[in-house]
This record gives sequence, C-alpha cells and structure tokens, in this order.
Amino acid sequence: MDKGYFIFAQGKDYIRQAYALALSIKNTQTINSVCVAVGKNDVVPNAYKEVFDHIVITKDVGLKYPMANEWQVFNLTPYKETIHVEADCLFTSNNDWWWQELQQHELFFTSHVKDYRGKTSTSNFYRKHFDKKGLPKLYNGCYYFRYSQTANDFFKKAKEVSARYKWYAEYFFAGTWYPETPTTDEIFGITAYLLDLDTVVYNTAYSIPSFVHMKTKLQDWKDIEVTNNNWLKSLSVNLSKKGLNVGGFVQTDLFHYQNKLFLTDKMIDTMKEIYNERRIRKGTG
Repeated sequence: MDKGYFIFAQGKDYIRQAYALALSIKNTQTINSVCVAVGKNDVVPNAYKEVFDHIVITKDVGLKYPMANEWQVFNLTPYKETIHVEADCLFTSNNDWWWQELQQHELFFTSHVKDYRGKTSTSNFYRKHFDKKGLPKLYNGCYYFRYSQTANDFFKKAKEVSARYKWYAEYFFAGTWYPETPTTDEIFGITAYLLDLDTVVYNTAYSIPSFVHMKTKLQDWKDIEVTNNNWLKSLSVNLSKKGLNVGGFVQTDLFHYQNKLFLTDKMIDTMKEIYNERRIRKGTG
C-alpha cells in the first residue's frame, strides 16, 4: 500500500472511536485505506472490521502510560506514506490534496490548530512548559511521514525519550508545571529538539496538516462559562448526513473532539448509513 491513515486504539473506548474515525475517512476521502493498532489483549468487534483495512498489534514494552507505544508507528504502518490521526477525531471533508503537499517532507507535524469557528488558536495555555527550553510546539493529533531515514531516526529516538521521560522532563521543564504522565506532544517535541529537527518536522509557515482542537482553553471564550472543561455543555452539536455542526458552525476541517462523551451511538449509526449508501452507489454493497 502506498498511502493510508494510521490510528492507535488501545482499549474498548478507543477502538470505538477509531471505528467512527475510519467511517469518516471512508465517507470523505478517496485515498482512504485505514490501519488500526490495538493492544495484544484487545478485541475488535466483527462489525468494525470491514472499515479497517489492516489491524496490527502494538508491542508491550513495559511502559504503563497511554502514549508509551506511539513511537512504534514507523514499524507498524503497512504504508510507504502515512498520515497518523488520533482516534478521537473525525474527518468532515475531503483532504486528498494534503498528500501531494506533504510529500515534500519526510516527517511533518501539525503546527496550527483551530477553534470550532475555524479561527487559528493563539492560546499558549497548554504549552507554557514548552517555552522553558524552546521546544517546538508540535501537535501529535495529525502528522505525516514517509518511509525514510529521517522518520526512522525520529521514532527510534522517541522510543528512548518515552522510556526516560521522567529524566528528560526534569531537564526540559524544571521550574514549570508539566504533565507527569506525558502526551505524545511532549515526547515528540523533546525528540525533535534532541535531533535538531525542530525546523525540519515543524514549521509555523505551513497551514497543513491542521485540525480543530476542542480543548476549552483554545476556544477564545470570554463570555461563556465552561463547566469542568466540558465544552459539550456550552455548545450545540448536530451530526447528520449534511455534515457536522458545532455551536452553529459547519465543520469542514479534521475535528478533534477530545471529549469521549461527544461520540454518541446515534452519530456512529448516521456515519454507518452514509458508508452503506456510498457502497451501494459504487456497487460494492
């Protein structure tokens, strides 16, 4: 396979999210092969398997935090060119044109995220600790890589950073708040810095890849009180065959909903109906 999407999904909830994401890929993209990576004890429901072109198993390397295995993506992907997307995302329109634009890079991360209105977020609320040593503020939610030496070296180093995160965090983030359990943003930001790749795999001059990020502090809310960081209590949500509408705004970008309560069974049923209708029109149903 030349090109495809890769999703990590360990545990029942993430596999369900990955299924919804795969449906959204099949419903919106022409280049739409999907690989999902699950844990060795995970069970993928039979009903989900038709939208996963590949199911691979992550290796247990003894690290107990959720993001510990994502360095394995380089060895697990079946594709020559891969776009990694976090499980709690949905595609809302066709992004096939990304592939040609991203081919000029061997590895490239999201540098810009948007709020639900489509405005580029300028908030530094979740990234203040990156400023201590000037780490690149890349986003793991969506990134591209191709089979290359740069990508191989990067993910090999990310394995070491994952294993020694506590030591690296004390060096890079000392004196600031930082997550004791890291996200891949911290791990990959440190990795890019150590390999002197921060201007190679991350560039704020590029608008893609990008996505709508629904963390509450990125929404530029001044007049809305957000309860328990739950944006769902502040905005209306409607997913229909016409698309996804959030807070009165039609979503056209990759949508990172972040809150697992967003994804209802009704939404999945709607996406499955769209998927089945497309298959019938193509004569594959």
